[in-house]
Formats: sequence, C-alpha cells, structure tokens
Amino acid sequence: MEFKHSYSRLIMFFSLSLLLSACSSTTTSEKATSKPQPIVAPDVLTQIDQPAQFYIDKIVLANKAQAISWQLLSARALIAEGHPQPALDMLLSVERNPLSTQQLFEIALIKSEAYLLEKRYQDAATALSFSSTLSTTAQAHWQRFYLLNATISELLNNNAKAVEYRVALNDFLGAELHSTNNSRLWELVSVIPLAELQQLILRFNTENPTLSGWYHLAATAQQYRTEPQSLINELQTWKSTYPQHPALSGFPVELVKAMATSPYAPSQIAVLAPLTGKRAVAGKAIRDGMLSAYYQNSAADSDHNSVDLRFYDTAAVSADELYLQAIDDGADFVVGPLLKSNLAKVLPLVKDVPIISLNKLPETQAAENIYYFSLSSNDEAIAAAKKMQQDGIKQPLVLAPNNRTGNRLSEEFNQQWQSLTKGTSQTYKYKSRSDMQNTVTSLFSVTSSNQRIRLMQNLIGADVKAKTRSRRDIDAIYIIATPSEAMLAIPYISTTQNPYAPQVAVYASSRTHGNNLSRSQSRDLNGLIFSDMPWLLNPDRELKQQTLALWPNMSKIQQNLFAMGYDAFKLIPNLLQLRNFPNLRLAGQTGILYINDNGIIEREFSWAKYRSGKIKLEENNPESKTAP
Repeated sequence: MEFKHSYSRLIMFFSLSLLLSACSSTTTSEKATSKPQPIVAPDVLTQIDQPAQFYIDKIVLANKAQAISWQLLSARALIAEGHPQPALDMLLSVERNPLSTQQLFEIALIKSEAYLLEKRYQDAATALSFSSTLSTTAQAHWQRFYLLNATISELLNNNAKAVEYRVALNDFLGAELHSTNNSRLWELVSVIPLAELQQLILRFNTENPTLSGWYHLAATAQQYRTEPQSLINELQTWKSTYPQHPALSGFPVELVKAMATSPYAPSQIAVLAPLTGKRAVAGKAIRDGMLSAYYQNSAADSDHNSVDLRFYDTAAVSADELYLQAIDDGADFVVGPLLKSNLAKVLPLVKDVPIISLNKLPETQAAENIYYFSLSSNDEAIAAAKKMQQDGIKQPLVLAPNNRTGNRLSEEFNQQWQSLTKGTSQTYKYKSRSDMQNTVTSLFSVTSSNQRIRLMQNLIGADVKAKTRSRRDIDAIYIIATPSEAMLAIPYISTTQNPYAPQVAVYASSRTHGNNLSRSQSRDLNGLIFSDMPWLLNPDRELKQQTLALWPNMSKIQQNLFAMGYDAFKLIPNLLQLRNFPNLRLAGQTGILYINDNGIIEREFSWAKYRSGKIKLEENNPESKTAP
C-alpha cells in the first residue's frame, strides 16, 4: 500500500514539474531544413520536449562551454524518460568543469530528481540542502526546488514541512497554478494531528502569518468537526483574522459547502412515536430524550423557546394519517415514525417537509429531505469489522449462536470484512450454552490435535507425553453472545489457545457488555474488546446524572432510546452541514454521527476493553478513562 502512495506522489511531482516547465521555458524543437544549423549553447532551463538522444547528439558537436548546457539538458531528458542512473553518470562528467552558480543549482536539482526516482529520499533531500547555499534568479529553478522539497517531505512522512515548502512555492507560481498547489496543500495540512497544528500556529504566528493561517484553518476544521454550528462561526472568525490569506481565493470546497449551507430552523416539529400500548416504553423513552435536548437548548438559547414540539401517538392512530395531520397542523419538520411498518406507510407521503425517520427499511429511499436514523445491531457488526481492520487483524473468525440473530449478525460482519479486505472469515455456530465448549474446541481445531496424540499413543504402544496444540492461523474472534454466554466462552477461548502463539483478540458488540455485572463476572470477560454508544461508555456526565435522577429505573434499552431521542433533536440544525460536508461529524450520545450519500445517519461507536474486572476506554476515544 505504501508503494502505491509513493508511486502516486512521484507521478504527481513529475506531472506538475512538466507543467511548470511548460509555463516558464522555451523549447528546443527544430524544424528540419536542408542546411545544417549551428550548435549554440541552450538555456539550461529550456523545456524538455525531445527524446534524450536528441540532446546527447548535440554534445559531440558543441564546444566545451556549450557541451555543459547540452549535458545538463540530456540529464534532465534521461530523468523524464525514467533513467536516473545514466543521468547521474552524465552529471559526473559535468562536475569536472568550472561551473556557474546557475549550473550548480541545476545539477543539485537533477541529482535530487534522480534520487527521487530511485526512492533514495534522504539522498534527494541532502542534494537540495546544497542548493540552499546557492543563489539563482531563475523562477523555474525555485519552482522545482520547492516542489522537490515538498514531495520529498511528503515521502518522508513530514507533512508539516511539505506544507511549509508548498506555501513558499506559491510565491513562484503564476495565478493559474495557485489553485492546484493550494488543493494539495490543503490535503497535506488537513491530516496533521491537532496537537501538532496548535504548536505550529504558535511557532509561525509572527514569523510567517501565511503559513500560520493554513495551520490555523486546518486546526479549526479538526477541532470543530463534531460541532457543525461552531465550525461555521469559527471559520468566519478565521476569515476576519486572515483577510488577505491566499486560501480565500480558493477556499477548501468542503468548508465552502459547510459555510454556504443554511441549517434547518423549524418552527414546529412533529414527532411520530408509540406513546400507548405495548411499544409505549420505547416511544416514551424517545420522547423524553427529545424533551431533554429541547429544554437544554432552551436554557442555553432563548430563541429555541419559539420551537413548537408536538407528539403524535402512532399506537392510537395510523402513522400515515398522523403524518398528514401533522403537516396540516403546520409542522415544518418531522421525526419518526419508529416502527418499520409505519415508516413504510409514511415515506411515500414525504414531499417538501424534511424528516428524520427513527428506523430504516431494507431498501432505503434516497431523497434530499429524508434522513434515516436507527440503532440497528447490524451497525455494530459492521463497526467491528472496521475496528479489526484498523487494529491490524488479518484472519478473524466469528463465534455466533445458531439462531436468527446469530445468522444475521455473522453474515453482516462477514460481508463487511470481505468488502474491506477481500478476505474471508469463517463462522462457528453454537446451539446452546452447553454446546459452547465443544464449539470453541472445534474452532481452535483442538479435537484434531487430540486425535493425533491418541494415534501416536496407539502406534507406539506406550504413554506419549504431549500437549494439545490449537491452530495458529487466526488472530481474532468476533463473538455474538449475551453476557452470560460470553462469560462461559471467553475462559474457554483463553485456556484452549496455543500457549506458544500470540493470544487471540476477542471482539464483541454492546449486547455482550453487561451493565450490572459483579466484579467476579467482569473478570470472566477480561480481554473482551466491545463497542457501545458514548451514552453508556463515555457520556455527558451531567446530562446522564440528571436523567437517571428523574428516571432511576431506566433499563439499558430505554437508555439507548433516550439517547436516540436526544440525538434526533440535536441533529436537526446540523443535518444539512453534515450532508454537504462529508468530513464533518456530530458528537452525539449514540455515537459520533455523520451522514452518507443515501441520507443514512451513520454512527462511530466508542470502544472499551475489560481489564482486571474493570472497563477501560480504548485510547482512540476522545478521552481515555474508566467508564462509569
């Protein structure tokens, strides 16, 4: 993968080099004539528009002073044709002669380009450190100098230095190339870690305000990527701070979209949910979550008092009738319904009024004003596959119950793993708790090992001292289980593994994580890596304390739905920014939220691990601490 990235960077460098050369040089093209043309000393900055042999043929016909220029052009042409070593050999001959400052500068550039082709990146950088002691008035020389340095810095994984060189490069480019350079500059500065960006801002604030402005812009985009409204405000502040910054002439497209989008600001929100009957517990949890977000916003901003929040009971009246009634009542935004059967009735009626459904159908209807928000367990299986790939897992297995849930989730995981890696993962099914040990034994191929030991004992006719060995080709297991099933399986997994091989990592979803486990039960889950929503692992502590004070007997499912209702309300003013700015996120209670091309609200989960009977958040979460 690294080779592909390096190759693409080299192609980008040489493509831009040719473009720069075409914009700032003359050519050596000659029309065929009946009379031989006199050999004259060419400009060493002449655009390379002929095969290398054309320039090499000129060397033998020129005098000594002229030959040096033709040799330098020959070396450049050899580089353009992908022949770095002959180019370096050519330079050895040139360096035996007295040379001008401009010629020495050119030699350093050609050497660096040759080393770059040979992937000798440090040598390429060293060649240019010599050039910094020289002076040249040629704009084309400085263009190549800064572009080379930027490309080498990239390849050496020093993006901050690459940004610095590209900012300097802008001073030597015409207006037509500024946009191309700034686009690449933004790509580079965007991936620098926030902590490093903040240090760079302080370092260059007075020394180089233009450079500091780029770092400040990237830091703003990162720091407020989960707060869309704050991002827009901070970008306006950035514009005021850097009114002459070159980025303003070609502002990053995604930031332009985020700033140009007017958020939804409904005056009446209709919520379709079951508030009576057997689904009332779910519907009321969502209602309470929305009301909590509503009153929190009202306390922070009196303007929200003008929002009219109305609830419609889908258990009492058909969802399609309620939807039409809500529109007639003046609703300019709709949330719900919760049940798939009701969603299927409502979606065909949606026209101009935007809606966040609280579920999604197998075949989603993509539309600009329809958003799908659900807490599907399928999403956690998909997230587990992504997490394993990020963690460097190469060969996972799935351990799942032999039932509808196990089949659905294992299939979802396997499909995502294949999509990400082009690889496959095996699935092992257990029929019941009592079948768990046999399934784990089969999974690690321990049965086959025991059979081989017994075979040797029968052949030799004596006691054979041997240890059971498990298979060594797997490095992770995704377990689909309840907490009690996992407490049974994980000790089996731990004791069945080959003691001479690295321990297999065990991953799971929130259904395997128990809320009220004892210390000894939690120890049985030691090593388990699992996903859950921030509300349960890393919540807004004040909000959660207030909520549980009001509803102390909330079940885990009710808490999930409360968090969903809370996020649904918080999403409304951020939906359009999230949809138009793919890198933007909203830090919600159900996850880090973003929207895909089909209007589906996706969630990035929090991850934690059982260690010594305690739950510890994984370090890639915003805060690493013991979960509540």
